[in-house]
Amino acid sequence: MMALLRSRKTMFVLVGLVVVGLVISGAIGLFQSFNAAPVAGPEGQGQQGQGEQGQGQQGSPDGQQQEPPPEVDVLGSPPSGFTYVDQDEAHCNGSICFRLILVAGEDGEELDMETDEAVGTVYEHLLANGWNQELPPEADSPDDIALTDSVLTDGDILVADSSSPGDSIPVIMLGNAGMPAY
Repeated sequence: MMALLRSRKTMFVLVGLVVVGLVISGAIGLFQSFNAAPVAGPEGQGQQGQGEQGQGQQGSPDGQQQEPPPEVDVLGSPPSGFTYVDQDEAHCNGSICFRLILVAGEDGEELDMETDEAVGTVYEHLLANGWNQELPPEADSPDDIALTDSVLTDGDILVADSSSPGDSIPVIMLGNAGMPAY
């Protein structure tokens, strides 16, 4: 066995196999990166960040440009006893971008209520301030579904409940009204 490992021919074969393996794994990673969804970065980045964002906008599969998601201030002031905590991060999939907003107590502490109740309070506050409720296709009237199962809009912005079932942190999603609601 040792004589075989000392052989130059065996070493060339082993080195060749390692090089071929590295080239193949690099090619696979390159092809997978072509299929990955681009993520829009914060607009305050330097030259390099703007160049990457520009490539992502033109790279959507349907040819549409990505519109950055709305900022948290489009929601206006939160209901009494609540605050909105922006995650400062845009999430994009193709030409659709959205922003996740945590709903917390006034000082950013966790709320002492169920997630659905907290999101429902935010929804009721937005409805009282001129937002409209959009129903899913299977619902004929607002009484057919829970308020938090619908999407709110002001004509330009969509707001949807994005809380995970069983999670104690209420999360809402902000997106542009041009994106599909359901």
